[in-house]
Amino acid sequence: MTGFANVTCFRDRHGKVRYRFRRKGCATVYLRGKPGDPEFAEAYTCATQGLKKIEPGAGRTKPGTINALAVAFYASAEWRQLKPATQKHYRGTIERLRASRGDFGVRGFQPRHVLDLRDRIADRPAAANNLIKVLRALMDFAVARGWRPDDPTAGIKALKTATAGHHTWSEAEIAAFEATWAIGTRERLAFDLMLYTVQRSGDVRQMGRQHIRDGRLVFTQEKTDAPLSLPILPSLKVSLDTVPATQMLFLQSSRGVAFTAQGFANWFGEACRAAGVPGTAHGLRKAGCTRLANAGHSEAEIMAWSGHQTAKEVQRYTRARDQKRLADRASTGLNQEHEMATQTQQVSHLDR
Repeated sequence: MTGFANVTCFRDRHGKVRYRFRRKGCATVYLRGKPGDPEFAEAYTCATQGLKKIEPGAGRTKPGTINALAVAFYASAEWRQLKPATQKHYRGTIERLRASRGDFGVRGFQPRHVLDLRDRIADRPAAANNLIKVLRALMDFAVARGWRPDDPTAGIKALKTATAGHHTWSEAEIAAFEATWAIGTRERLAFDLMLYTVQRSGDVRQMGRQHIRDGRLVFTQEKTDAPLSLPILPSLKVSLDTVPATQMLFLQSSRGVAFTAQGFANWFGEACRAAGVPGTAHGLRKAGCTRLANAGHSEAEIMAWSGHQTAKEVQRYTRARDQKRLADRASTGLNQEHEMATQTQQVSHLDR
C-alpha cells in the first residue's frame, strides 16, 4: 500500500524498492524517489495527468521552492478533494506563478512579494483577487505541511471591482427570450430550468428524470455538494412535459449527449443573441433570486432555493428590495412635505 491511487510498491531484481503507476488505458510509469519526496510527487502528477514521462535528472524541482510546493500540492489529498473545475482553475494560476517565481524559496516568500504579484495585474482586479485566493490555498498547504511557519497572504485584502458580476436579467429581457423561443424548444427548456430552479448551469445540465421524486426535483449541487429538494413549479412542468418520455437527461446537445460547460455556454449565448438580450446563464440565476426577494421572501427562504451557503451571498437581493420599498415609503412623506410647503406659500402670497 502506498496511499497513492494506481501505484504499487515492489522490489526489483536488485532488491531495490520501486514504485509503479499502472492504470487501464495508460502506459505504465515507474516513479522516481519514494512517497513524500518532491520528485515522487512530480512524477506521480505527470502520470495521473497523462503528461510525458520525465526522464531521470530532467526537470527536477529544487527542494523548498515554489516549484516543489506546487508539485507536492498537486499530489496531495487536499488537491484530490477539489472539484475538477476548481483544479483546472487553480492549476492555471499556479503554473503562471511557477513560470515567474518557480525557483523562489517558499520560506522566503513574504507579504511584499504577494503584493508585488498582485499589483502587477491591479488593472484587472478580478484576476488579482483570484491570484490572492489561489496563493492563500497554496500557502495554507505549505503551513500545514511545515514548509513555512506562517501565511504571507494573511491580511492582504481583495481589490475593489467595478463590476457587480454577471448581468441580472430584467423582466423585459425575460419576456423577450420567451417571445423568441417557444415552449418545446431546447432553448426554452434550458431557460425555464435555470429560471424556475434558480440553479447554476452546471447543475441544470445534469438534471434528468432520475431527479424527479414525488413531484419534486431532488439533487445535490455540483459546486457546493448541498442537497436540495425543490417543488416543480407549474411553468417548469409545462416545459418538462415536452421532453420525450424515453429521454432521461432533460437537456441534450445536438449529438444527443450531455452538454459540456463551454459547449452549453456557447449554445445558450447564441440563443440569447437571437432573442436580442445580453443575458447569460448565471444572470438567470440572479434573476430568480431577485424575483424571490421582490416577492418578499426572507434570506433563509431564498437560500433554500438557490443553495447559497451564507446569508451574505443573498443579501444583495434583499438589500435592493428593501431599498426600493423604503424609498417608496419615504416618497409619501416627501409628497406631504411638498404639499404643505406649497400651501404655506399660497397663504403667504394671499396675506400680502
